[in-house]
Amino acid sequence: MKTASLLKLFAALAVSAATVAPAGAGTNQLESFTLDQALEMAERLHPDLAEGKALVEAAEGRARQAGAFPNPDAIARIEQAPFKGRTLGEAEYLTGIAQPVPLGSRLSKARAAEQLERERRVKELEVKRRDLRRRVHGAFATALYQDRAWQTQGEITATVEKVAATTKARVDAGDALPEDLARAEMELARAKVERQRAACLREQATVALAAAMGDATLRVKSLEGSLDTTFEIPTLESLAANLATQPEMALAEADIRTRNARVDLAKAERVPDVRVELLYRRLEASKENTFDVGLSIPLPLFDRNQGRLREARAEAAAAEARSRSTQNELTFRLREAHAQLTAALNNSRTLKTEILPRADTVLKSAEARFAAGDTSLGDVLPVRRDWAAVQLTHLESLRDVMQAWAQLQVFGKTR
Repeated sequence: MKTASLLKLFAALAVSAATVAPAGAGTNQLESFTLDQALEMAERLHPDLAEGKALVEAAEGRARQAGAFPNPDAIARIEQAPFKGRTLGEAEYLTGIAQPVPLGSRLSKARAAEQLERERRVKELEVKRRDLRRRVHGAFATALYQDRAWQTQGEITATVEKVAATTKARVDAGDALPEDLARAEMELARAKVERQRAACLREQATVALAAAMGDATLRVKSLEGSLDTTFEIPTLESLAANLATQPEMALAEADIRTRNARVDLAKAERVPDVRVELLYRRLEASKENTFDVGLSIPLPLFDRNQGRLREARAEAAAAEARSRSTQNELTFRLREAHAQLTAALNNSRTLKTEILPRADTVLKSAEARFAAGDTSLGDVLPVRRDWAAVQLTHLESLRDVMQAWAQLQVFGKTR
């Protein structure tokens, strides 16, 4: 492909990238946005937490209702009213109340079960909150990386522009070949394409951050923070000791207690409620006032709540199985996150202490030889391209560190 065609291709790609980059539809703009602000905003805005809080409120309402004593029934009826003669005058009139009386501590057990359900909802909300903080932290790390990558691409583009300008001046002075200028302009077009691509990815990352906080219409203009943060990795043993106190385990234990309380309630519901009736009777024929007392007890011949009890016991067994599964999952996540953070920190430190300094040395040497006229531009441009790739790789390693730390920090303090 000819050099002129390559220049046109890179120019077209640059225009295309600029067109595709989303402009953002948010009405609220956030500048100098920090990680702490992102976490605080997520706590206020995210619908998952709002849903969790509403479920806690609903469980509290059920707990209050479960222990309420049943209301009495008002009774009013006419008995032995003849079809002929004085129907109303010869009838018997009854009025009174009927009170269901729960037995077998059903009310207290129902109240205890619903209170434990509320406690389970509270633990579930805490799990959601921790998971949300982890997601926001990871999204912030990605957005911060894309922002720094966009800035780095800007610096690279500015440097290549200077190289192109210098090369043009040398061509005009007859000190360089036109092919060198074409190569420099092609490199500049490539840098602009990467710059536009970085801008598009930066915009996408900020939108993802806003969505992670709970409102995708927010527009994050700039972020404040450092990818190059010092982390101290705690020992795996010290973090493993905290597994029993994790919200996920607390939720699993609360679930077991709730299911066992449902078993107790199902047992209590096997005892039928007693219905006591107290009635006033008016005998119109003799003008006498009398009263009736009645007691009715359902006979558990067909329905002894066997299915409900079996269901409750199975749910309790399932809750215990989920608890063991949760512990296994947490152990796996802890070991995986610890390994990822260790590897990410090692990669970042190697790049910072060994590769970046050497890349700077190689680039300065190549540029010095080019300035002295000892090498051609074609020898310098690949070196500069490698240097730019190392800079971006270092930023990626810092992003990986932050994301791995976001995964690990839920198990304990890791800074």
